[in-house]
Amino acid sequence: MASPTIPSSNVDSSTPNIVQARLPKLSPEFIAQHYPSEVKLLHVHLAHRHGERTPASHPFPSISPRYWNFCAQGNRLYADFEKAVQLHTQDSDAKDGSNYHQWHNYMFKAENSKNTSISSKDNLSKAHGNDKSQFTADTCAFGQLSDVGRRSMTALGAHMRALYTDALGFLPDVPRHGDNNGPTEDFYLRTTSFSRAFESLQHTLGGMYPNLPSNSPLFRINVRPRKRENMYPEHHCEIAGQFYNEGTKESIKIFAEDHAALLKDILQIPSLREPFEAELKRGATHAAYFVLDTVTSMPSHGLSLPKEIDDEFIARVANMSAVEYIYPPMRFTNLARMQIGPLAREFTHTVVSAVEADRGISTGKQRPPKMSIYSGHDSTIGPLLAIFGDDLVGSPSLKTSTSPMWPPFASSVRIELLKDSVSPYPTVQPSWAGDVSTNSVEMSTIPHDERIRPFNVPDSLYRWAPRQADNASDVPFNPRATRDYYVRIWYNDHSVQLPACRDPGAHHMKLGPSVCTLDGFFKQIARFVPSESEFSQEYLALANTKGKLSE
Repeated sequence: MASPTIPSSNVDSSTPNIVQARLPKLSPEFIAQHYPSEVKLLHVHLAHRHGERTPASHPFPSISPRYWNFCAQGNRLYADFEKAVQLHTQDSDAKDGSNYHQWHNYMFKAENSKNTSISSKDNLSKAHGNDKSQFTADTCAFGQLSDVGRRSMTALGAHMRALYTDALGFLPDVPRHGDNNGPTEDFYLRTTSFSRAFESLQHTLGGMYPNLPSNSPLFRINVRPRKRENMYPEHHCEIAGQFYNEGTKESIKIFAEDHAALLKDILQIPSLREPFEAELKRGATHAAYFVLDTVTSMPSHGLSLPKEIDDEFIARVANMSAVEYIYPPMRFTNLARMQIGPLAREFTHTVVSAVEADRGISTGKQRPPKMSIYSGHDSTIGPLLAIFGDDLVGSPSLKTSTSPMWPPFASSVRIELLKDSVSPYPTVQPSWAGDVSTNSVEMSTIPHDERIRPFNVPDSLYRWAPRQADNASDVPFNPRATRDYYVRIWYNDHSVQLPACRDPGAHHMKLGPSVCTLDGFFKQIARFVPSESEFSQEYLALANTKGKLSE
């Protein structure tokens, strides 16, 4: 896929969007502070939520327009996208285009089960009252990435270019061809099988490379079948769904007073009352999120809400939605392992591969890319925030918070792998570090909460010396062998201090607690990263009704 040329938006481009409003200015001072000359960037993971979209369903027709006309660009670009794909999916045996339709149904089948009905029992005209919106060529589908969202994702990509290409020279000005003139290997690109995630990735790339020459390499985009997807929880599995709902119920108990107060206030709002009551009667576990989807989508598209649905009310709904979805994996580690553990395992593997490549170790595998981009959802970003530490989510003050914990549209998490062979390394061991025998033992034999590195961090990473790189088994285990490597996490362009890295022995002595030693990063995520067999065993325990939430 070539990166798109982004046409001008039908939204007022003079108004900063959600991404532009939060971006730091990449001044010389900012670069010198966060990327001093002695620090080398080795790899970047970017995981982002898709851009602004229309609501995934239409439960509140009395406040929401019948037609959301914010997809002029999107409908035109998507039609062009379908034509391009159709050229590559037809063959001589399928003149009617059936191959394309099979591909489309497979690619985006995750969307086919979405509920796009209006919850009200009344007919459309009555439900919408005096709504004057009309169906046009600009009308969006339910859950569709809007032109507002396209602009946000383009802005995110432009910021990535400004930082990693223009300021740091880490990414090439033009992607390089892969082997045999194939797709570029500078990037690893993943998206879920939702078109809003796919198109968000497309526009992120468009912001990074807006005007590529015609001979530029293609981008290879990886999409997994839904049953193998690890960028959001396995809600299609009934057993897993029950487990997640149990975690939500336990989390709501902790904030029972605030939860009850919020539900009471929602029922006091006439425009929300009837649909919300119907949802509660159905036994909805995620009641706050049922409201959140509409009340965050509308203002992001310039649509007004009733005066009683103000910023403070939306913040309370957003925070309770985080209690329903993000707080459970933050509190229950086995829930986090099931929700986001397999993705964290992938991230760990890429970090290890990048360290090995920097050391010049040949593993027989393709050299890791410079940047990995994962285009997902709030259900991707939320669990990632949970495993990166409680201060990122915190114990919410649901009554007064004006800074919602829920990941907004176009939210992003970046994981930077850094190298510094010049600055002094911490001279003290972190309080959680074990002795050599504890570090070198097979991690699968250690309980999750006692692990200091994920199970898939190989022992060879600590049996390394520059002159003996090819004979790692002959090198004594050295717990400080990774001393030159560091990891920094950014959430929405603010650096994050992971709990395990606040210890004086677990972070960069000059750059501070937001720059973890590699071992500090490993310690933070170790208990959340299961092996494939451990993951299967936990599911089997649930199926046998033996699984319990563990803190």
